[in-house]
Amino acid sequence: MKPTLYVFFLLLPGLSQADTFILKDGARIEGEITGEMDGVALIKTKYGSLTINRADIQEQQAAPAPAAIAPAPTVEISSAPPAAIAASTEAAVEVSTSYPEPVVPPVPKLTFQTIFPSSMTRQLVYIDSGVSIATETFDAGGALLLAEGAIGDGTYTEYYQEGGLKTVKTMLGGKANGTLKAFFPSGALQIEAYYLAGAKEGPFKFYTEDGKLLMEAAYKNDLLNGWKKEYGPDGKVVSESYYADDKLARPPNPQAVVEPAKAVPAAPAVPESQVTVKVTSLARGELYAFRLNGKYIGKARLDKEFNLISQEGKVPDGTVKVYTEDGRLEKEMVFLKKALIALRVYEPGGPLKAEYAYTDNKAVKK
Repeated sequence: MKPTLYVFFLLLPGLSQADTFILKDGARIEGEITGEMDGVALIKTKYGSLTINRADIQEQQAAPAPAAIAPAPTVEISSAPPAAIAASTEAAVEVSTSYPEPVVPPVPKLTFQTIFPSSMTRQLVYIDSGVSIATETFDAGGALLLAEGAIGDGTYTEYYQEGGLKTVKTMLGGKANGTLKAFFPSGALQIEAYYLAGAKEGPFKFYTEDGKLLMEAAYKNDLLNGWKKEYGPDGKVVSESYYADDKLARPPNPQAVVEPAKAVPAAPAVPESQVTVKVTSLARGELYAFRLNGKYIGKARLDKEFNLISQEGKVPDGTVKVYTEDGRLEKEMVFLKKALIALRVYEPGGPLKAEYAYTDNKAVKK
C-alpha cells in the first residue's frame, strides 16, 4: 500500500474594509456614511470627513464580506519509483493556448478632483495611488475655509470625466508652487498662471479655445499689481486698468519708462552683459541660472527680500537683464568682479519699482 500524507491549510478571513464610493467624475473615495441631510452625505475617511452630494455618487460598493473557511485540497505523496513519476508527469503535460493579458497604461499616481458640495462651496480632493489623502474646501469667492489631511509634494493632474487632461499643478509644502495650466476639453490651453507658496505671483493669462489671448493680468503676493488687459476677437485691447495692491491706481508716467534708472542713484556704470538668465520660482525665493553663448556658467539664489543666499560659478561683469516669458523687462542684475553688486526691479515692462545695493550679501534698498 502507498503511504499517503494529508496536508490541510486553514484560510484566515480578510479584514473588514470601508465602503467604496464611485463619483460621476470618476473619483473613488473609501469611507463610511456617518450622517445625511438634505441630499448631502457626510462620509468619514481615514484622512477626515467629506460632504458629498448624493446626486454626485454614481455607485456605492459595500465592503466585501469575510471569506468562508474552505477545506484545503489533499496532497498525496507517493513512494512510486522515479521512472513511474516521470512518465506520469510527461503524460499530464498540456500545451497552453492562452495569450497574455493586454497591458493597461498606469494610472497617474498623484491626481485631484473638484467636487461642489453646494452652490457656495467647492472642494478639492487630493488622491495618491487611488487613495484620498487630503481635502481643501473653498467658499464661492475662492477663499480657503478648511484643509484636512496632508498633501504630498509633487505634480498633480485633474482629468475630465471623458478622460481628457483638465488641470496640471505642482504642490510644495501643501501649497501651489510654480506653473498652473488648465485646458479646454479639446486639449487647448485655457489658463496659465504662476504661484509662489500658494499665492499668485507674476502673469495670469486666459485664452480662447482657438488660442487667442482673452485676458492678462499681473499679480504679486496674490494681489493685482500692474496692468490688467482684456482683448477682443481681433486681438486688440478692449479695456485696460492699472492696479496697485489689488486697487485701481493711476498708471505710471510713460516718460518714466524711457530711462527708469535716473529716478534713483545709479549703480556703478558697467556695460550690458551678453549673459542670459533663466528664473525658477522656489518656496522662499527664486533661483537664477546664467548662460553665456548657451553654456551654463553659474547660478544665484535670492530670497523673497532679494538677499543673496548663495552664488556659484563665475558671471562676467555687466548688467544681466531678466525678462518675463512674454518679453517684458522685469529685473536688472549688475555684476562687478564676478560679484552681484546691485539689483533693479521693474513693474513688468514698466517703470522702475525699486533698486538695491548689496552689503555682505544683504539687499539694501536705496
